[in-house]
Amino acid sequence: MHYYRWYAVYTHANSESMLFEHLLAKGYDVYLPRRATRQMIGFKTKTTYEPLFKSHVFVRTLPEGLAQVKQAPGFSHMIRNGHYLAAIPETHIVKIKTILYHYDESTSLANNLVDGVTVAVINGPLKGLTGLLVDGEGERPVAMEVGQLDRSIMVNVPMATVFRTEMPTPA
Repeated sequence: MHYYRWYAVYTHANSESMLFEHLLAKGYDVYLPRRATRQMIGFKTKTTYEPLFKSHVFVRTLPEGLAQVKQAPGFSHMIRNGHYLAAIPETHIVKIKTILYHYDESTSLANNLVDGVTVAVINGPLKGLTGLLVDGEGERPVAMEVGQLDRSIMVNVPMATVFRTEMPTPA
């Protein structure tokens, strides 16, 4: 018995929208997380949207539906964990959607570039999620890991909404 699962698809460079539109037209459940970017043009601010994870599109399908996905324009390869396809938990898709709904200017970063202490969000729209409070000065973003992608979403949440769950290690 097979179940519908979310899979991460790696696209050719700048082909996320093309693959997304093609799979959507074929009836697939597809998700392309996009983040807002704002730039000044003269005296006006222009908002554009770009993929949160470069060259990644998420598709929800049965394993046998992947054959058609692999033939779609813009497809490069499936994300794997060793020899197995990386199935993305539904909870991680919900986490991404929740973060982007409330914090559309979020960014993503490779997990090996994230360092900080573990915190829990205790209030606000991300209540119940955990992440790493990134070291630095001024605004300190929280990195929320996305399983199977080896990436984290950086979110600037108010410091009053996070609670440190890990004690700092002595120097």
